[in-house]
Amino acid sequence: MLILTQTTDKIQVVLAGAITTNQLPFMASYRDITTSAFTPGRNAGLTNNTTDVDMVTAPAASTQRVVDFLNVFNNDTVSATVTVKLDLNGTEYILFKAVLATGETMAYQEGSGFKVYANSGAIKTSLNQGNSPVGSGPSRVVLGSDVINNNATANTIADVTGLSFAVNSGTRYYFLARIRYTAAATTTGSRWAVNGPTQDELMISSRYSLTTTSWTFNEVVGYDLPAASNASSANTTGNFCFIQGIIRPTANGTVIIRFASEVSNSAITAKAGSFLEYFAI
Repeated sequence: MLILTQTTDKIQVVLAGAITTNQLPFMASYRDITTSAFTPGRNAGLTNNTTDVDMVTAPAASTQRVVDFLNVFNNDTVSATVTVKLDLNGTEYILFKAVLATGETMAYQEGSGFKVYANSGAIKTSLNQGNSPVGSGPSRVVLGSDVINNNATANTIADVTGLSFAVNSGTRYYFLARIRYTAAATTTGSRWAVNGPTQDELMISSRYSLTTTSWTFNEVVGYDLPAASNASSANTTGNFCFIQGIIRPTANGTVIIRFASEVSNSAITAKAGSFLEYFAI
């Protein structure tokens, strides 16, 4: 429970850096309690880069302002480090801090505390143990809708929007994607790759359908590789792609799965329900 009791108490939100395209919208709801009244209230607004913005303003005198809900949504085109803090007459206390990938949400609910939600709506979880934690429990993002690549130029790579996760500079991550996809024809091949921020360690292993009895295998150490699509798909429906890797970024950012079609205007479709798991190691 978050309670503001003084006329100098407030809850604020701030970003670690400037946004690229869109400020992050937030919403807060609360209830004011006095000896004679119970009054609900709410506030909504946008972040302002590295400038503190009041999510919940101070209560009036002789009033307890009980915060029921806080929400920050990353509407920008890149990851954002979001901090929610309690300001007590200029003395600040961090309540929660997280890196939100595009489309992710930070939320506080009275009774259950702070959580981060993936762009699929699933709760992101982690497990840290000991005085010097070295890892985290797995998190999963699930593709909520089909993503199609039928570019007019063959072999043009594009994001599988929704299969991504935010990373922090200097932290090593393991990831594993399991993608089901369709092809407009079995004579249309594909390629599957990864993109992300600058890094000093990257290794990726992938395999995806070639024929009903064979796969295309890749062992690469760079983004958007392999450079060429394979020549066919096992089926028009029911194809699979598996990508696993390890990355240590040198900048905060987003790791995302990418794909291309071998044939111009011939669709390769990443299907809803495909998912990406990842954790820090």
